[in-house]
Amino acid sequence: MHDQPELNDAEWSLVCELLERERNELPTEIHHTRVRSVRQELQQRREMVDELLAKVSRAELV
Repeated sequence: MHDQPELNDAEWSLVCELLERERNELPTEIHHTRVRSVRQELQQRREMVDELLAKVSRAELV
């Protein structure tokens, strides 16, 4: 298994901020995408971002 990176509070905040930004931008990208396969990939990405954000938020609390 890989070693988990040690992040300080500022780094965790930045990770959360970047994930939030991505989550906020994806719905617009999904809406404007005409190609179904690309839209599905973007929807999967949004789900992954949501999952990562939940994990990071939990880790930040520990």
